[in-house]
Amino acid sequence: MSNWIDYDLDVLANSPAEINQITGRLGKPSDELKNWLAKQFGQPLSEVTENLKELLEFKVITNLGYVHDSVNKARRFGISFKDRCTGIVRSHLREVSQTFPKAIFLLTYCDMQSSYSGKEVIRDGEVIQSIHNGNQKAQAVDWALLDIFAPFRSEYESGLKFGSLWEKWLDDLIAGTQRLRDRYGGDDESRSQS
Repeated sequence: MSNWIDYDLDVLANSPAEINQITGRLGKPSDELKNWLAKQFGQPLSEVTENLKELLEFKVITNLGYVHDSVNKARRFGISFKDRCTGIVRSHLREVSQTFPKAIFLLTYCDMQSSYSGKEVIRDGEVIQSIHNGNQKAQAVDWALLDIFAPFRSEYESGLKFGSLWEKWLDDLIAGTQRLRDRYGGDDESRSQS
């Protein structure tokens, strides 16, 4: 049996032209990927191309930010697919990211049947940061999936260097967690009585 994987992909581009190019490229697998899959599965290239067209049907969910299409440069996409295709979809995303090396790809994935989710920051074809939540306490309810996108979104919106806020965000997160523990912590017995 195969589970469904859901991807939400936020792409932060450098210009309206670039986000439109990325939108088009997300639906077009590379010749290298098509040829490799045709060879791997022993299928005609035309059949592989048709199957990939259906598999890689990234849908535009919304523009990010409250701006008109003519000036928008950030967009959210969505796609769902069977988990057996994860490697193909990930390879494709890395290729697209590598084609647009300055764009930032913020991927959120989840498998509600297996109760796991995660986030990845991808740039220039590489996963720069990632977090996985595989210990959910209730099906399809994130337990400890931190928002690792926050520093990258802040940098992007403020025009700061990529990666420059990561350490500051970690320090602030640790301090905030410590304040929560200090204020609301305690032993298991005192928490169960409240």
